[in-house]
Amino acid sequence: MKIDLTGKTALVTASSKGIGFSIAKALFESGAKVCICARDEERVRLAAQTLAEEDTSRILPLAGDLGNAAFLSQLVERSAEHFGNSVDILVNNSGGPPPGEALNITEEQWMAAVNGNLMSVIRLCALVAPGMKTKGWGRIINLTSTAAKEPAAGMALSNVTRAGVAAYSKTLAQELGPFGITVNTVLTGGVLTDRLRSLLERSIQETGESFEDAMARIEKTIPVRHLATPDEFAQTVLFLASPEAGYLTGAAIPLDGGTSRSIF
Repeated sequence: MKIDLTGKTALVTASSKGIGFSIAKALFESGAKVCICARDEERVRLAAQTLAEEDTSRILPLAGDLGNAAFLSQLVERSAEHFGNSVDILVNNSGGPPPGEALNITEEQWMAAVNGNLMSVIRLCALVAPGMKTKGWGRIINLTSTAAKEPAAGMALSNVTRAGVAAYSKTLAQELGPFGITVNTVLTGGVLTDRLRSLLERSIQETGESFEDAMARIEKTIPVRHLATPDEFAQTVLFLASPEAGYLTGAAIPLDGGTSRSIF
């Protein structure tokens, strides 16, 4: 399927590397104007150079913290000013909060995770929805984790905030559907990102495995027998962002190679 997003403006958060970068790349290559962001100014600038090469008119890099409400307002405002168009496609992506058992997490850590991983989604959706309503068209894709459905051991912060995002997405889909706006959640499973590598390297310190052996062990548990690359993952998000996905909303899609055990 050839997806054409010419004339559309997209905002992809946490997009200087990994999944976010690959999603921004897929949208850009489909003709969209894309605003990307990350905390590290140099990294997001280099990501924009890699994406746009010579066509810099369709890319806008901004640096800031997703937990900062003022920065989120700036993202939406500056994107509209730069591209002369309000956001049509919002992809909410964020780095995962640190691991930890529920009773060992401080209140400050809880607040940071809720603010950065849940409130950032709620705030950005509220900021872009009015423009989408005016146009009668919009796409919101919220990336969470399969932990939203099947909580992972030692990942309390992620389990709770990711489930919150999924619940918010379902609620918002019902409210925005009459305006031609779809809202979907992607429950991210195994994707070969820097974060997954770091988690795996931490685990093999305890098991004594080599990285290659650990990878082989993990891939045997995935029905399709491989971990997705960020580029492979991005293709599903690209479809959800397309005009062709207009009847798909309120869904929580586990993109995990079939690893989830639940039926729904």
